[in-house]
Amino acid sequence: MLAAGFVLLVIVTLVAAFLVDKPVKFSYAGETCVQQLTLFPGQTRPTGDVGFETTPRHVFRIGHIQIASFETCFTATKAPRTGVTKVSVGLFGGWLGKKTYAVDVPTPVVADTQVLSQPIPTAKPLAITLSSTDTIFDYGLVIDDVTAACPIKDSALYCNVSELNLVQGKAYTMQLARLFDGKRVSTVIEKEIQTLVATSVTGASVQKGQVVYDKPRSFSVMFDKDITSVGITMRDKDGLAMPSTSQISGKQAIITVGEDLKRSTTYQLGVDKLEAVDGSTLTDPYSVEFFMSDGPRVTNVSIGATGVALTQTVTVTFDQTLLADQDITKFVTVKGLSATVVRKNNQIQVSYVSAPICTDFSINVAAGLSSNYGVVQNTAWSFSARTICHTVTTIGYSQGGRAILAYVFGTGSRTVLYTGAIHGNELSSKYLMDAWINELEVNARTIPSDKKIVVVPMINPDGVALNRRNNSNNIDLNRNFDTSDWQTDIVSPSNQPIPGGGGITSMSEPETKAIAAYTALLRPRLTMSFHSSAAYAIGNQAGDSASLAATYASMTGYTNQTGNSSNAFGYVITGTYDDWIAERLGLPSVLIELASSTNAEFSRNKSALWAMARA
Repeated sequence: MLAAGFVLLVIVTLVAAFLVDKPVKFSYAGETCVQQLTLFPGQTRPTGDVGFETTPRHVFRIGHIQIASFETCFTATKAPRTGVTKVSVGLFGGWLGKKTYAVDVPTPVVADTQVLSQPIPTAKPLAITLSSTDTIFDYGLVIDDVTAACPIKDSALYCNVSELNLVQGKAYTMQLARLFDGKRVSTVIEKEIQTLVATSVTGASVQKGQVVYDKPRSFSVMFDKDITSVGITMRDKDGLAMPSTSQISGKQAIITVGEDLKRSTTYQLGVDKLEAVDGSTLTDPYSVEFFMSDGPRVTNVSIGATGVALTQTVTVTFDQTLLADQDITKFVTVKGLSATVVRKNNQIQVSYVSAPICTDFSINVAAGLSSNYGVVQNTAWSFSARTICHTVTTIGYSQGGRAILAYVFGTGSRTVLYTGAIHGNELSSKYLMDAWINELEVNARTIPSDKKIVVVPMINPDGVALNRRNNSNNIDLNRNFDTSDWQTDIVSPSNQPIPGGGGITSMSEPETKAIAAYTALLRPRLTMSFHSSAAYAIGNQAGDSASLAATYASMTGYTNQTGNSSNAFGYVITGTYDDWIAERLGLPSVLIELASSTNAEFSRNKSALWAMARA
């Protein structure tokens, strides 16, 4: 009787074990298993698609036949839903031997959003803490429909933010997505985030395009944030990286090269990658090109190639300071003049006194000159110049006390005299004479050997200063010469009477006396007097003036009005300089009316001026 009762109890227990639902606590952190006797587990299947599949554990076998298992584990085939899910397992998925499990799925793990309250880096993984480990779901960080994978380790996600290609210093709407079997099933977090402001370069020990004169071995780049890692390089002009070491010091990266950089060579200091303490990076790689100088190079000479004063201190400026204790006279020589040479910082000064007129000389710097950093210049330098080729004579003074100057070129026996600005408001005539003086100075060697060229650019300096036709006594100087037709009362170019405009007497004005006396002294083979602005050439009909006027007119395009001056001008002209030259000296002169009162017209007149000088 006792044995029968025991058997009945076992049967009831076994029946209850199969008929009563078996509770199962689902775990996100690891395996979900429960102890349960299952007969012939190799043939059992879940009945229906409930989102889980079962796997037997601790199996008893006879040969290859699974007789029973004592533990059942559950694997999700669909995204688990919070709550209880009934999972029934039977032989061949049927009712025979069916056992039902009540799988209790808890609320999914929770993500801590604290890290998203601060700006995030764009180039390093973002760690998001979970409430516990989750081996069931995958996670992804989604911004603008782009998803970055978030692998899980322990109880934290490490999202590969770099996959999102975010811009530093910008706001975004971010979602943390939960995925199962590669498909998004829910949104864990949706939040506005801000990326970190990029790290910026604030300076460097070399600047773009800088010429470096010393011999630095270390170079630095400064940033606006403390940095933790940096890729800093020094490359030559061919892009080859120089052997170097680097170090970080707060907001500064320092690179030290293993050898002196080559002179006369371009290098590039670059930072191609960087991470700041806060996780930010550079927006773009940084680079700056600079140039390693050669030895001292001349950048300026204080004189021109011509017209150099007869007493002068010439300053030659170099691009860097010269070595103080070198004997400068071993490197700097002067040929053609007797001169002294001294060094002063980045300059040498060549001094001479009372040099001969129109003398060629040169300043020469030999190779080997050293900078104060010991960098040697391997290229010689030379500068050729010429002392002034004219003399300046004061031939008299204006009524207002201004000097009337004559510029004399050459030493020939035949003189050609050029004059301008006898009328002070005809400024173009002065400007042309100034340009002609410069032309003669530059080309002094081409002046014919039998000629002396004299230029008086301003007969009427008071009129030029006041920009008016007459002198300080209000006398028209070109009506004041002692000619047979001189008159005290004259008319203006507009035919208006000017009582006393020709002077109280002829030759009454100091300017008239000065140019007349000087012309008489020179007795020029030809006088060229310049006015404006009728575009005429007019010979005074003495000597060969008519043919010279025709030549000048043809070379410049001016109209030849020789013999027709009274009709050409349309008003009575008396007491002129050119008529005085014809009457008193019997010498030829040509009056030129330029086409403009303000434009020198030098290019138009240049060839003709030289033609007259050679006539």
